[in-house]
Amino acid sequence: MKLNKQALSPIPSPCINVCRMEGQLCLGCYRTLDEISGWSQMSRVEKQQVLQAVLVRAVDPARAS
Repeated sequence: MKLNKQALSPIPSPCINVCRMEGQLCLGCYRTLDEISGWSQMSRVEKQQVLQAVLVRAVDPARAS
């Protein structure tokens, strides 16, 4: 069986060290406070879901959930 190194590597945080909160949303990484605080405990699937949401929010921050 061939191992997929990408599937085993950690998913890096989208944090860019520009922490500016507007309500519950960081305008640097487009994550919510709950997503930021829970990142280290999230599964790969959860992190991938957050990253998908970040892409949407980067285009339209009003879509933060």
